[in-house]
Amino acid sequence: MSDMLRITGMASGLDVDTMVKTLMKAENVRLDKVKQSRQTIQWKQDLYREILGDVNTFKSNYFDVLKPESYMLSANNYAGFDVTATDDANPTGAAGVTATAGASAAAGAYTVGVTQLAKPSSITGASLNETGTIDVTRWQNAKIGFSIDGGAAESIQLAVAFGDINALKDDINAKIALNDNLKGKLEAVVDNGKIQFNVLTASSVKITNDVNTTVTADLDNLKGRVINPTGSTLLGDLGMTETTDAPAAFNITYNGTTKAVSLNKTMTISDAINAISTATAGNVVAKYSQLTGQFSLSTVNTGSSAAINIDKSISALGLTAGNGTGQQDAKATINGVNVTMSKNNFSVDGISYTLVKEGTTNTVNLNANSQKTFDKIKSFIDKYNEIIDKVNKKITEKTAKGFAPLTDEQKKAMKDEEIKAWETRSKEGLLRGDSDLESMLRKMRSAFFDTVQGAGVTLKEIGLDTSADISQGGKIIIDETKLKDAIKTKGNQVANIFTKSSATAYNPDGTNTSRYSEEGIFQRINDIMMDYTRTTRNTSGKRGALTEKAGIKGTTSEFSNLLSKQILDKDKMINELTRKLADKENSYYIKFSKLEQAMQNSNSQSSWLAQQLGGSR
Repeated sequence: MSDMLRITGMASGLDVDTMVKTLMKAENVRLDKVKQSRQTIQWKQDLYREILGDVNTFKSNYFDVLKPESYMLSANNYAGFDVTATDDANPTGAAGVTATAGASAAAGAYTVGVTQLAKPSSITGASLNETGTIDVTRWQNAKIGFSIDGGAAESIQLAVAFGDINALKDDINAKIALNDNLKGKLEAVVDNGKIQFNVLTASSVKITNDVNTTVTADLDNLKGRVINPTGSTLLGDLGMTETTDAPAAFNITYNGTTKAVSLNKTMTISDAINAISTATAGNVVAKYSQLTGQFSLSTVNTGSSAAINIDKSISALGLTAGNGTGQQDAKATINGVNVTMSKNNFSVDGISYTLVKEGTTNTVNLNANSQKTFDKIKSFIDKYNEIIDKVNKKITEKTAKGFAPLTDEQKKAMKDEEIKAWETRSKEGLLRGDSDLESMLRKMRSAFFDTVQGAGVTLKEIGLDTSADISQGGKIIIDETKLKDAIKTKGNQVANIFTKSSATAYNPDGTNTSRYSEEGIFQRINDIMMDYTRTTRNTSGKRGALTEKAGIKGTTSEFSNLLSKQILDKDKMINELTRKLADKENSYYIKFSKLEQAMQNSNSQSSWLAQQLGGSR
């Protein structure tokens, strides 16, 4: 209805607004039905998204490898043990080894001596820091140029003579303060008998040789020490020149693989580190210590077989051609048995050890604790049952007859609490019989009771079964005594039936038949939930079934889904009907306006005729 102010009925005496509203009621019925249909679709989308949110929260809590305490796809989370490690010589300090127990571990005390840690092969360069002290007399009457943020050099002229290095530092700072382009950008300080410069407000400052050549050696030492605030020294400042070193190409060989690296004088130390990491696909670690001024290369792999070599000396990095050194295996004793490994972390008899400190003797205690594993499984089952219960209620819920979405006019006559109660009934049964939700529940129930190949145990044998109450829709019931006993006596099989993995990767196209029979129950549940909630597309361009239908907020599917398209179509219909109704309403007012005009003309004629007749008497 139009909000236009109209003055009507002056001649006819008719209540035109009321009459038009009455006439428009019939016209508005179709618009109200489309709005109600749109609201129903919106509510259905909200209900689907609520279920999607519940499932994704469940996946995040139990299937996210970054949450190790609740991650239910790792066999290690089914180990019924409390693990402690202490250094026998220093019980209150940090142990020289850490440990975690898998489901196949055995309770008991383990003595672990750490003889040596596994180390990589490494090459460490000479210090890039300047050495020695400067001769202040060589700075007398010298000029120094500073390039601020890559701009033209700004020169300062130093005094004729200095008493000591502190006087030199003070004179430099005084001359900087007199130059408007340098003032506040940097300052000179004395560091271990040398002049050092700190960058204050500039992004980068570079020292350049100026007219006076008597201090060239000292300036060369300073160049590269004046760096930007992030410490990214230019390789050119460290001695790499256009003629001999730019670009510098050399080969790194690590563990039998050779990769080429190219550097140039415009690169920073950070750039050099990234170039080496990229060239070696992260298999070589490059580091630079601002404390020592040393650049180093080392293999990611540790152990006596680790090896690294560079075929060319790189003076800008202080590196000398040759082979790396320092590689060695980890050596330890476990309950008196010698163990040699190439890494500091390894597993023996279901226990994963990480060696931390050489020359220590440690005691690792594994104490049986089936309650901890039981609590994790129960938490999973309880949350799983909540989802099963919620979805089951939605697909079996009866539709509330006579509770269509309220129209705008109906809402005006109701209180807020009445509207809320009505809409709660309106939403009942909207997902009744939904084929996708029914399919998801059916698959999830089957996942629990279809045989897991090679598990070595059945679900009932470890105390899990389906509820005998049909109305509960396949909720899982736990026999606590039986499950706790299985954790104690069949820990490996319990972990296996839930977490056994398949060599076949998850396939979003649904061709996972061999994978399904091979994998554990919780692995299956994860796959099934992916089939219905994933946001990635398969080869047909389809996302998960529920995601395709309702979309997930905050993802690309939020507006690209079936129900959002239907809502958009309804919005277009509402806009078109609203436009037509406005035209219809306006046409009624035009007709009544013409009636008013006709009545006014008739009244005028009647008045004229009465005047004429009265005047003729």
